[in-house]
Amino acid sequence: MINCLGILFLERGRSMKKRFQLLKKTPHVFSKLFNIRVKLFIGLLVPVILLGIYGLKSYQMSEKSIIQNYENSSAGTLNAVSDYLGFGLNIIEEKTQEFISNPDIRVYYNKKGGEEDTLATINQQCTIQSAIELAMETNPFISGIHLLGKYGKGITTSIPVNDSLYDAFAESPEAKYITDTSKNYVWIGSHPGLDAKLVDGDKKYTTEDYALSIIRKMNSNNGYVIIDISMQQIMDMFAKYDLGEGSITGLVTGDGREIIAGSDEEKVFSNLAYYQDAMDSAETNGLYYEIYNKEDYLFLYSKVTGADVIVCSLIPKTTILNQVDDIKKMNVGFVTGACIFAVITAVFIAGGISKAISSLMRSITQVSKGDLTTIFGISEKSNEFGVLGKSMTNMMNSIRKLVGEVQEVGTKVNSSAGAMSATSEELLTATKGISKTIDDIEKGIVQQANDTEKCLLQMTGLSEQIDQVYTNTNEIEKIADNTKSIAGEGILIVDELNVKSKATADITQNVIYKIQDFENQSKNIASFVSIINEIASQTNLLSLNASIEAARAGEAGRGFAVVADEIRKLADQSVDAVNQIQKIVKDITTKTKDTIDTAKKAENIVETQTLALNKTVQVFDSINGHVNELANNLNNISIGIKRIETAKEDTIDAIQDISAVSEETAASSEEVSATALSQIDSVESMRNAAIELANNANILAEAIKAFKVE
Repeated sequence: MINCLGILFLERGRSMKKRFQLLKKTPHVFSKLFNIRVKLFIGLLVPVILLGIYGLKSYQMSEKSIIQNYENSSAGTLNAVSDYLGFGLNIIEEKTQEFISNPDIRVYYNKKGGEEDTLATINQQCTIQSAIELAMETNPFISGIHLLGKYGKGITTSIPVNDSLYDAFAESPEAKYITDTSKNYVWIGSHPGLDAKLVDGDKKYTTEDYALSIIRKMNSNNGYVIIDISMQQIMDMFAKYDLGEGSITGLVTGDGREIIAGSDEEKVFSNLAYYQDAMDSAETNGLYYEIYNKEDYLFLYSKVTGADVIVCSLIPKTTILNQVDDIKKMNVGFVTGACIFAVITAVFIAGGISKAISSLMRSITQVSKGDLTTIFGISEKSNEFGVLGKSMTNMMNSIRKLVGEVQEVGTKVNSSAGAMSATSEELLTATKGISKTIDDIEKGIVQQANDTEKCLLQMTGLSEQIDQVYTNTNEIEKIADNTKSIAGEGILIVDELNVKSKATADITQNVIYKIQDFENQSKNIASFVSIINEIASQTNLLSLNASIEAARAGEAGRGFAVVADEIRKLADQSVDAVNQIQKIVKDITTKTKDTIDTAKKAENIVETQTLALNKTVQVFDSINGHVNELANNLNNISIGIKRIETAKEDTIDAIQDISAVSEETAASSEEVSATALSQIDSVESMRNAAIELANNANILAEAIKAFKVE
């Protein structure tokens, strides 16, 4: 223990000497502390930069998400416009079908030319005029309805005219287009041929009054139904679904007319190459970025279902990006403010740290020279540096106290080293004697363990033989049990066979009775045959008499002779059949007697078999009794073997315990011997360590002299 304590103080002294030598080099290290402001600034600036990168990435992701949402929202809005417009146009298309199916209109426009206007015709005109005006008033999409017929006057809701209008319109390109096509109706952007005739003084009907029109042929191809779509309704719809500042929304008909909202130009989409691509595309709607007036625009389109019309829109990309400008400005402002705050914080904190470290540097320089009386004084005692200075002062007090204690202990260690060396010499001699005695004990224990092992092997062989006898006895006992079971089953089988034999005898007796009854029935058949034979003889006699009477009658009795001849033939056949029946009955009687004899013999055999089965039952009962006696004897043998097995196991357990104790004693002896040898080595090492301890105590005393503790 004293040796270990001395080594511990020696190692601490060496470690402290190296630390003080290292502290002498600290002025060169702390001379670079003026860079702490830069380092602190960099340390604060790194998270700010990371925050800026995060803001940039967040802005980019937000921009992408907002643009995508804006695109989807705009596309959804345009599709809603297209669906709404398609719904309205579909209703108007159905309205044209309703007009050509109207009975009044069909009757009125199917009149032949030259007929005078009658009161009925005028009433029809009024009825038709009321119907189309009502349709226009109830549907806000309709701005005008025109009915043109070859045989009637034109009826319109725009400007009343007396002309039929049909001839003028029939010569127009739009009329020729619908006439040449196989379609019953078409959607067009305008009908200038009709507009030119709708004039009443200064009042004119122009394309500013409608956005597009549907023209449907009447069923007999003798007129047209034209319905104009309200320009105001289309423009209100575009105004309701505003897609953003600077956006242009328009409706383009199949003949190229454009209804534009958001631009003063008459043509916006028709001349654009990507508009033509959209028209040629199989897709009903789509969107992509294109150039318009040298700027990036989002182009969207949606084709109206059921009409040759497409709704298009151009949205400036700048309008879309305005949605994320606020996020961009917020990120830039936040990162800039964070950078300024980081610089101010770094300058303020670095000044305080630099001042505290300079004070610590001066105190550490004194300690590095061996002055353990130094006090680490720092003006800022409320922060971590103040706590550090106080802790270092306490540490120096502890080191100073420790060095004083080491000096005292070094002296005591030096004086104790000599006494420990003499004691270790005596301990070495005693340990060698103990080791020799343990070797002798170990040899005796090894011999005892060998003898115990031989005895255990012999008992193991005897145990195996007893186990074999026990196993064979169990097998014989199992065989006896099986034999007993088989004998019991045999008795049951023989009993069942005896019952079956009795049943067979009863059945045989019953068969004999049935055959005898059958023999009696056969005799009855023979009596019936005799009766039939007599009837046949009588019939033959009657036939002969009839033949004689027929011969007497001459030509008149010829038919009766034929009948008599047939009766005779039947009588002869009856006699032959009777003879065959008699023969069969005779054979049956003979076979019946043979069957009765055979059945009686079978009855005798069954009785003999019953006697044999009774004897077999007695034999099986005797076998079963002997097997029971054998099983009881085997059971007694098994009980005796079990007792031998129990005694054998107790003997083996006792020998194994003896063997285990011998082995444990041998192992313990070996362990004690090894411990004794190890103790010898330890005592020699302790003696050498005592000598070295004395030398190290002298070196420690010289090292401690370098410190100033008072």
